[in-house]
Amino acid sequence: MIKEVNKACEKLNDTLGISVELPDPKKKALKTAAVGNFVVGIGLVAAGILFPSKSFALLGVVGVISSIVLRKEGRNKTRES
Repeated sequence: MIKEVNKACEKLNDTLGISVELPDPKKKALKTAAVGNFVVGIGLVAAGILFPSKSFALLGVVGVISSIVLRKEGRNKTRES
């Protein structure tokens, strides 16, 4: 997914005549971000259950989904850099 987003941004850069380079995160960085998102997501889901505001639970679910996506992206990385 990261490659597709980078390709789309490159096309947009060419169309607009600008030069913006997006980072290509390493496999380790993706794993670390996935773990962080999972921990924060679970914490927000727990807060949503304990407190009357259910928006915490919704944000927590988004965080957990983000963690799953990042983990899949990390597994699809073929190189360490």
